[in-house]
Amino acid sequence: MAIMVALLVAVTGLYPGQARALYVGEAVLVPGEVSDVEAMMSALDEVLIRLTGMDEVSPVEALGLRAADARALLQSQQRVRIERLAEDGSRIEELRLRAEFYPPDVDALLAGQLWPRLGRERPAILLWAALDDEMGARLADSPLFEQAVAEWGRRFGLDVILPLGDATDLAWVQLSDIRGGFIDSIEPSADRYGAGVVALADLRADDDGWAGRWLWRIDGRELSVQVHGERLTDLVEPGLRALLAALVERFATVTRPDGGSVIRVVIDGIVEPIQYAEVLRFFEQLSLVEDFRVLEARARTVSFELDLSGDGLEDMIRLGRTLAIDSIAPDGTLYLRLAR
Repeated sequence: MAIMVALLVAVTGLYPGQARALYVGEAVLVPGEVSDVEAMMSALDEVLIRLTGMDEVSPVEALGLRAADARALLQSQQRVRIERLAEDGSRIEELRLRAEFYPPDVDALLAGQLWPRLGRERPAILLWAALDDEMGARLADSPLFEQAVAEWGRRFGLDVILPLGDATDLAWVQLSDIRGGFIDSIEPSADRYGAGVVALADLRADDDGWAGRWLWRIDGRELSVQVHGERLTDLVEPGLRALLAALVERFATVTRPDGGSVIRVVIDGIVEPIQYAEVLRFFEQLSLVEDFRVLEARARTVSFELDLSGDGLEDMIRLGRTLAIDSIAPDGTLYLRLAR
């Protein structure tokens, strides 16, 4: 038990860098056109969209936030220069304001409005994309497309993985699987990349520019969105935005201002200190878990008490790969086991 207590002290209180990144927004600074204040407000909007999936209106406008409100949430800001690829293949430099907002205050703002929030429990997304233009049909091989996926993935807080397209990948996945939307054939490839969701994008050039379809499956439910635009890169934003909205609809939780609830969790299969540390890290990274403590540890079973800020713990556990649910007792106690 002494080892477990020591590990608890070592892990509790950390705020993962991945979680902090969800509260960092960026906005382009254009001298004489976009001021630092305007960029700060746009950066906050980016963070709020990332957390809520709201896309019909600006969250900043919907909340009636002003510059003073944004500054009260601001933790730090800096100007950064980003090099990116232009449409003609040249490289250009872009000046941005990078603003980090204080996570507890942002969360409290959303909780006060009872807005659903997608926390840091976000599955990695393996994106298989097929392109069809004057060069023929093939796996996506456009640097501009890859840059757009990386940038919009950052903006929406999505970990999007593009497959290597090597011999191992091609032994599993055929171009016809992507273009035909045969997601059953492609899902097994997720294990290689540690992805929780597989998405397909069939993108084709036509007389009016580009058009295509994005398709993905979450919890056995298939969803899709039709996209079109003048350029290939115009098809990335609506696809990833729709994917974010689907994740918000399925996994977002509402933090309760009243302090939430307390639940008992019993985990079986912990026999090594490293397994115990893994469980602690998992709890620490759950956005619903405000605090936790060990109630009892014996043999291979450890009991915890969790302070929760809202509902949806079972969904968060299913979303991760650390624990699996064995049963739920009538009193609400969760009986879990290590999933690996």
